[in-house]
Amino acid sequence: MSAITRVPLRRFLRASRSWLALGLWALIAIGPALLERAHATGHGADHALLGFYATLSLPFVAFTTLSAILGREGLGRAGIVLANFGAPPGRVALSAVTVAITASAVLGGALGALVAAVAHGPLDPPIVADALRSFAAGALGGAAYAALFALGASFGARGFGRSVLLVLDWVLGSDDTASALFTPRAHVRGLLGGEAPLDLSPRASYVALALMVVVFTGLAVTRASRARWSPSRVR
Repeated sequence: MSAITRVPLRRFLRASRSWLALGLWALIAIGPALLERAHATGHGADHALLGFYATLSLPFVAFTTLSAILGREGLGRAGIVLANFGAPPGRVALSAVTVAITASAVLGGALGALVAAVAHGPLDPPIVADALRSFAAGALGGAAYAALFALGASFGARGFGRSVLLVLDWVLGSDDTASALFTPRAHVRGLLGGEAPLDLSPRASYVALALMVVVFTGLAVTRASRARWSPSRVR
């Protein structure tokens, strides 16, 4: 593993406050799943997944993961130390985004599978198949969210754009109109049994999320590689 990759990975693994926040978002998703299980509703997994997991926990898991890697800095500025030692800024940014995408995919997918298993009801699909479906949707959704927030973090020295895109995802992705096509929220909702944007098929939503990962990552890395910081602004 190169030093350029080890730095964001260590930042993530050593961010104790971020891990506490990740634990909180996990509890927010698992708590309703336990209630669904206790009440033995027919479609307990669907209700739990489309509730706090998809609306709050999944996007904030990705948001928290990226913030642990970047700290309070923007995408370009977070890698300025490595860039000053000669590392290409684009490669530094790509490594940070890749770690964020990978971690968000693993955490988001695992949390989705856990919620599906805990809240499983008598009318839900077989538990193994449902957990695998939830893992796939959560993993790809988490990756798309991480790439989206990385793009937002490429705006401004402190990466304020990530918060703006978090709000836009909530506003635009909460319905099934054409604007929702460009948000991870709408596609994740469709994959977890909710209403998909413009009645897209699950396969189309998987493709859309995968494209978001590629496109948002490319735009974020391009912007970060072109960022220039004077010494006075880096202090």
